[in-house]
Amino acid sequence: RIASVNVPADLAVRAAPVMDPTAFLEASFKQTDDTTLLPGKVAIYRDGVFVGRGKIMASAKDDIVRLGFGADDKVRIERAVLKRNEGSAGLLVTTSKTDERSFKTTIRNGHDFPIRVAIEDQLPVSENEDIVVEMLPSSTQPTASNIRDKRGVLEWSFDARPGEVKDINFAWRIRWPKDKSMVIVPAG
Repeated sequence: RIASVNVPADLAVRAAPVMDPTAFLEASFKQTDDTTLLPGKVAIYRDGVFVGRGKIMASAKDDIVRLGFGADDKVRIERAVLKRNEGSAGLLVTTSKTDERSFKTTIRNGHDFPIRVAIEDQLPVSENEDIVVEMLPSSTQPTASNIRDKRGVLEWSFDARPGEVKDINFAWRIRWPKDKSMVIVPAG
């Protein structure tokens, strides 16, 4: 052991329910010491109980350090497809094809204390000017976009009160010329 320090941390749960509905507990703190935290392995304890090992990146003064503490089974997240509609658009003559989708994500805070929640999802991104992507007005407005400098990645963050149930609506439409074909390819 090189050193041991207790720092006040901000707790939050983070999830990307399009990939996995599990809410993961994350603790973050501002590195206030003048000495840089060196990269390496760290032992993770939750409520005094060892829960695993993680890695920490080099962190200079005023950097935000984030550590994962595993799944938080007190926060439930469900994502449902409300609509998936492929069709055509045009006033009298079909001029384009469309793909419209809408989703509802429901978050339930089962803790007896408030907790910060961050939900991530992705709006498709067009690599072609003939393909138009739009987020529909029925969507709950995200609090941040292009998270971690990744185009189209959106985040909805909020403080969930004890026992609170909150819904996030997310809907988008893609439109492209009828004489072209289009394939949605997952990023990453």
